[in-house]
Amino acid sequence: MAGICLTLDVGGSSIKYALIDSDRNLTHHGKVPSPHGSRSAHLDAMAGIYEQFRGQVEGIAISYPGIIDSEAGICKTTGALELGLDFPLVQELEARCGVPVTVMNDAKAAALAEASWGALAGCADGVVIVLGTGIGGALIQDGKVRMGKHFSAGEFSTISMDEHVETIEHTWCGLNGSSKLITTAAYAKGVDPASINGEDVFRWVNEGDPAVCMALDRFTAQLAVMIRNLQLIYDPERVVIGGGISQQPKLMESLQKNLDQLHRMAAIYGMPEAQVVTCKYYNDANLIGAYAYYVQRRG
Repeated sequence: MAGICLTLDVGGSSIKYALIDSDRNLTHHGKVPSPHGSRSAHLDAMAGIYEQFRGQVEGIAISYPGIIDSEAGICKTTGALELGLDFPLVQELEARCGVPVTVMNDAKAAALAEASWGALAGCADGVVIVLGTGIGGALIQDGKVRMGKHFSAGEFSTISMDEHVETIEHTWCGLNGSSKLITTAAYAKGVDPASINGEDVFRWVNEGDPAVCMALDRFTAQLAVMIRNLQLIYDPERVVIGGGISQQPKLMESLQKNLDQLHRMAAIYGMPEAQVVTCKYYNDANLIGAYAYYVQRRG
């Protein structure tokens, strides 16, 4: 069993970190800004975190955005981080820090955490949908995270919703990213979307504001349609919803209502119905999943 490990969850705005032990206890939480555009500055930021714990940890486990070749330790794409293609992250960071390093796509890391010890434990086939600025996703097949031929299985964000593929508004993340819900709720309230956040939206929902409740219903209706599509394509036993807003009971209540309606309408086809639940680890899923992959690779 691996000893204490430094886990990093790299995002567009920040690099979150924590130490994790073999019992999956997370300590020493923190975060630093995530540098963009410079591989050297990006590596400096991660190595700087490691230096705080040099001699205390045996390795580094990383959750990272983009298409990741985890076995080779290469970030095939880096998205908003603008670090170019085929970034040899593991090789570069191991050279700087002198300890083993592993890396895994962030949504796949969240799925691995849930499959290993969370809401998908003991589930052979499942789907993870992470609702954030984009739509993170992963497929669990026979209890394992499905990588795909090009390491991009479960890249749900850019699924095209119509023939207009050139703009983000016509993708799944354009319809079900958290920013869409915030914008729709803001228009319903007649306020500037830049002046509110998700907490404001769900405060209004919990207060019973009819216009914002209707905005949430439209949002979850579209999400329900996509979950049903995934059910038809993949036939999972369970669908796990993650991301910050998944902790809001009203989101899941509205989603289940729309799922039930779809199933009633399509009952004539006799299609099976997957169980839809929230994730167990929420904001820590990426850190815990990165560690789970480290354990798989390094023991």
